[in-house]
Amino acid sequence: MIPLTIINLKRRMNYWRYRFQRLDQLWRIIIVGLLMLFVWIWVWKSSRSENVASYIISKPVQQLITKYCNYPMHAVGLEGSLSMDEQLNQKLFHLEMIQVVIRHGDRSPAMSIPNIDTKKYDFGCTFETRNPQHRQLFEDFRQVSSSFQLRDFVKGGKLSSSLVPSGKRCETGQLSQKGFLQNFELGRHMRAAYMDLIDDEMISRSLRVRSTGKSRCIQSAAAFLFGLLTKDTIIGEGLTINVSSDIWFREDDRGILYKCPTLMDRWVKYKQRKDYVAHALKMEPFMQKYAQILRTSRSALPSVVFLTDAILTRYCHNHPLPCGPGGCVSQEMVAEGIDFASWALAENYTGIADVVTHPMLIHMARRMIEKAQQKSSPKFVLYSGHDSTLTPLMLNLGVHSREEWSPYASRVIFELWRDQRTDNTKARYLERYYFRVLVNGKVVTSKMKFCSDALLKGELCPVTELISWLSSGTGIAGMVGRYNSLCSQ
Repeated sequence: MIPLTIINLKRRMNYWRYRFQRLDQLWRIIIVGLLMLFVWIWVWKSSRSENVASYIISKPVQQLITKYCNYPMHAVGLEGSLSMDEQLNQKLFHLEMIQVVIRHGDRSPAMSIPNIDTKKYDFGCTFETRNPQHRQLFEDFRQVSSSFQLRDFVKGGKLSSSLVPSGKRCETGQLSQKGFLQNFELGRHMRAAYMDLIDDEMISRSLRVRSTGKSRCIQSAAAFLFGLLTKDTIIGEGLTINVSSDIWFREDDRGILYKCPTLMDRWVKYKQRKDYVAHALKMEPFMQKYAQILRTSRSALPSVVFLTDAILTRYCHNHPLPCGPGGCVSQEMVAEGIDFASWALAENYTGIADVVTHPMLIHMARRMIEKAQQKSSPKFVLYSGHDSTLTPLMLNLGVHSREEWSPYASRVIFELWRDQRTDNTKARYLERYYFRVLVNGKVVTSKMKFCSDALLKGELCPVTELISWLSSGTGIAGMVGRYNSLCSQ
């Protein structure tokens, strides 16, 4: 039986070889080419399945990363709406002013890391899209982009920077198409939430915009405003984005920087604490594994934040995990990286959060005071910064979750409310004003470290409490003195 099977198989092979030889040369080339194509597809799918398998990570970790990527973004929240009971409903309070601090939108990796395979992948930094709705949004934004003026906040001169992407490939840390869309959506959400405060006449007299000098922050600010205001309003009025060189916005409204000569010394001393050093040592196995993957020395590696950023940006754009000459990042390293980076980002600023964010909080408090005094003050203030802007701010207020890395297009909002029930006397003008803090749509006022006893219905904190905290109880005039005291510690 077996010999007959072998003979039949041999006959069949001879038959097909004879048929193949009878074909002309063109058909032979086509058949061989098809066979090679099938082999290539099989090999590609095999290698692709290995990369896809690297995303089979635990559900809690996957949820953390998805929340961080924040795309597609569906901005929802309690902005502009008090949730107090009937006795203290929103009709008895009037919204006076909004101050918003945002993190820029989705971007390409923040750092070019040697030996990593980032250049193989595209992170979508153009306006090219097959989605007709997105295409129209990008075209409208392109049309209004020339109506934005960039101004050096300290020196006062005009700056030149493109608000629309150029080129086919992403530069390091460049705002992506997803990042623009996130800020379009966030601006629209703010317009809907604060429709009673925002009107088409508010630009020149009631809007203030600040951004750090990074293009992704400037573009995020412009995209946010594009969603917040109408196209015709922007073109008709024009908008100025004041560009700051400081990531913590420590300049006052005149552009004068609050300096703290001892800041770096204080930062270094905090990182020398035993508990900090002990936790940092726990990261070493992770760092050593990354060094082996990149075939580089441990000392040549960037911080764990940048290494984990290389992982998260891949995930946010559905690319395989990072690889180098020594292999690829494992599933285990994904979870480790997120844990260590979240700790590092929070812990690095814990020792200096009060100093670096005190000036910005002074500026916010002064605007609230001016509004209460019925002086000229803006209705809407926007700060466009980084995770390193939001993290120390939330740490100082006591509302930061150390287990989380602030997602792209995160927002921290300060709302100023006026109690319409009290008498309008000069002696008590500040007692009528309250503020509320929200992080990504959730009210967190009750979590603040300084307002628990004076909190009104779990939501509103008296402005006087903010002033007292910023001045150590010495009043409005003592806020700067308190800053100087912090710098001398």
